Amino acid sequence: MGESMRPLPPPSLPPSRSGMTSIHPEMVDAEIDALARLPAGFAPETAIDDQIEDLERWALVNLRQDRADRIRFWLLRGVALLGSAGAAVAAGLAAPRLAVGLGICAALAVAIDSAWPAAFRSPAVRAVHDLRELQNTLKLRWDKVRLAHPDPTAPQRVAHAMTMLDAVLAKREEIGKYLVRAEPSNGVKR
Repeated sequence: MGESMRPLPPPSLPPSRSGMTSIHPEMVDAEIDALARLPAGFAPETAIDDQIEDLERWALVNLRQDRADRIRFWLLRGVALLGSAGAAVAAGLAAPRLAVGLGICAALAVAIDSAWPAAFRSPAVRAVHDLRELQNTLKLRWDKVRLAHPDPTAPQRVAHAMTMLDAVLAKREEIGKYLVRAEPSNGVKR
């Protein structure tokens, strides 16, 4: 089991401020604030790992959505093309019933495709790129924190983890907003 998978003991209190204020008083304040907001049982390693896993799950959902959109796009366009071509051939072969049936299929496919437009640049693909970038950034920054503060109980480690989690929350909200705004047609539910 790697270091990032091991549960951490509760963080200890930061060193007294008298010796630290000359170095970085704002960092000491941030550490104390982070420890004061710290929920019981908080383990920074687990929290960061959970966020990375959550981001991966969200990216996979967006990939499935994009794949479903592409399949729908090509399926409807294919039915419309084959139906209209088949109707033209059937009309030329004096099979009016078949021509009408194929024409109706083609028209129905075009109507569905028109009522349910696909985005030209899929917001789901953009979300996947943004989520994967966020995962990589989070992992890189957490690795830097672990190198800078090797003690798993270091208050600085907890403070950095809390700051990073706040940044992840902000980016997730940003991604969620553009995914909601990217709905191709207002009022039409899938």
